[in-house]
Amino acid sequence: MPFQPLPDDQPSCTVACPACGHRWLVYEQQLGLLGPCPACDAARPRYMGSVAPGSGRQVSFGSFRDLLDEPRLLHLIEQTLGLRPLDAERFADAQGREVPLEDIHYALQGNAGWQGRVYNLHMSRTR
Repeated sequence: MPFQPLPDDQPSCTVACPACGHRWLVYEQQLGLLGPCPACDAARPRYMGSVAPGSGRQVSFGSFRDLLDEPRLLHLIEQTLGLRPLDAERFADAQGREVPLEDIHYALQGNAGWQGRVYNLHMSRTR
């Protein structure tokens, strides 16, 4: 039987593909049950850690991506992570290296204060 999350569950664990480095959020209950990487279909991903636990304010990667046109989110990314936008979904660090959007999402979700700010932006938009 495939994993079915409870209605109040939120994905809270990050995994990464050892082949391509793609990262994504999963439910804690899925650790060890995961199949291949959704980006490259390679070997089973490895556990990278959890987002800020217990806050109940996680924002999914898809919802985070939908917020990228929000100037307050772009300002948060610039101020907290020191990244500058290259275009709609690409950011660069101070050395000009591109930073994967998944890593930005993970970093913001890994800090309870930043996570709360992203959550508030998301809730403001959905109401």
